[in-house]
Amino acid sequence: MKKLFSIYKPDLFRPILYKTVTRASVALCLCLLWQRFVSDGTYTIWEAPCLAVGAIFLGWAWVSYLRLDGIRIPFVDRGRLSTERGQRRRGTHTMADFADEKIVSFDELSPEEKSFCSMLSSLVLGGPMTVIGLLAGVL
Repeated sequence: MKKLFSIYKPDLFRPILYKTVTRASVALCLCLLWQRFVSDGTYTIWEAPCLAVGAIFLGWAWVSYLRLDGIRIPFVDRGRLSTERGQRRRGTHTMADFADEKIVSFDELSPEEKSFCSMLSSLVLGGPMTVIGLLAGVL
């Protein structure tokens, strides 16, 4: 397994942030839907829904970690083609050098970088949600 920090590049911050914000909004919607339609009033929104969604995110992070190691899920990863990132211009690092630089989207990342972004965004959400769910259940 490669070192995870060798995969990270500064231009991966934006895809990680976008995935985290998107997943946080979906997680919030799922927790609110659970509270509205599934809950019978026994558990608050911080106990069961937050713990369940946090555990799902941690499982998703684990699958992304396994993908970094080369393991593929048979029916999920079958149709994906590996595309390499385009060549980007490296300049003298002045303000003018970054004016024409293209912003890297998630689709342009290599499969390894996509898995890394997915893993980090799932960990950023799954860890705190699971801890909040466990603490709310104990208290």
